[in-house]
Amino acid sequence: MRVLTDRINVVLLGLVVLLIQTGNIYGQGSGGLYEQKCGRCHDLFEANEYSAEEWPGQVRAMRVQSALIPDQYEEIVNYLVNAAREEESSYIGKVNWGGYLYTEYFHTEDKAKNFDLHYLNFTLSGWASEKINFIGEFELEHGGTGGSNTFVEEAYIDYWFVPNLGIKVGAMLTPFNRFDEFHAPLMNYTVTRPQISREIGVSAWKDVGVDLHGYLNFDAHNSLSFDLYTINGLGDGSRMRNSRQYRDNNEDKAIGARVNLTLQDALEVGFSVYNGAWDDAGDYDLTMVGGHVMLHTSLVDLYGEFASASSENPTGVEDGDMSGYFIQASKLINKVVRPTVRYGKLDYLDPGSALGRSARDTDLNELVLCLGIYPNPRVVLKIEYQIFGKGSRASTKTPDQLGLQFAVRF
Repeated sequence: MRVLTDRINVVLLGLVVLLIQTGNIYGQGSGGLYEQKCGRCHDLFEANEYSAEEWPGQVRAMRVQSALIPDQYEEIVNYLVNAAREEESSYIGKVNWGGYLYTEYFHTEDKAKNFDLHYLNFTLSGWASEKINFIGEFELEHGGTGGSNTFVEEAYIDYWFVPNLGIKVGAMLTPFNRFDEFHAPLMNYTVTRPQISREIGVSAWKDVGVDLHGYLNFDAHNSLSFDLYTINGLGDGSRMRNSRQYRDNNEDKAIGARVNLTLQDALEVGFSVYNGAWDDAGDYDLTMVGGHVMLHTSLVDLYGEFASASSENPTGVEDGDMSGYFIQASKLINKVVRPTVRYGKLDYLDPGSALGRSARDTDLNELVLCLGIYPNPRVVLKIEYQIFGKGSRASTKTPDQLGLQFAVRF
């Protein structure tokens, strides 16, 4: 017990030291406030990427996760409007376009893959009124060959009852853990996605439903945000990742929640839960829990998640049991180079082979070494080497992989 206590004390002391380092990681003035509040949880745009009429709507869209108090909102908007392209009119009714594209190449020990136009993404957003904003996100995957490679990622209307409480209705990224909100190439600092985010968090987890979301400020730099949602839920695919769906396969709506606590605009800790029936008859439940932590300091950016899932199976078959985690360390150097290291583990055991599910047994770990090079803030070239290890149940090892990615945001 004493050894465990000593280890906990060491970890807490390390967190305190890192939090002390947060005092000088941001610039001064309004620009520093924009970086501090919005840069913690969003892809930062240069002031000249939007016009003066567009910036108020953009900042309002970032308000929830950034937990902006009114004075901070006004200061950031004024800073960006004054530095923006010259245009004059209201942002209400204005549609903003953007997106990203990226091409990848992978080479493993046993084969080399072709170049792949992995994603071409188009996003539109805007405000229909002072209280209603909308987002539509469309993707062509792997060259847009049709079928499941052409889809709507998000398409929802967000109605704001008050400045810090709103309700989303439509197709959205499910608020389970945090990775999906960072899966775009300029926000995901590696080429690949963490194994648990792919196989348990089923990134990118697109679903249709309703999400009540908002935040509460304790003071200017500490806040609590939340999501309470009901969606169609994951269905009866061969595994969890293949269970994403837009149309419900049963009449049992899934429910879930996520809570994020932010301290000093540097440390974020969150907890997520989900429950819903997965089979057509609605007899068997899938239950998921997850957690995440993010810490932004002058020394390093730390990010980690864990997730666990239990999938009920028909009588005579043991329930599926899936779990895993990852931890990532990254540092942007001179706004040009970003080395990133990620370590993670996935333990996925589901003996079920009925009602659409297939038996699956995966026990592995991964070490990812990635170097990102940024010619400018909108463009990145990533070089990554992914080293796999096998767990105690695994009989074979997943081949190591070299990956390249060239991405641009527009």
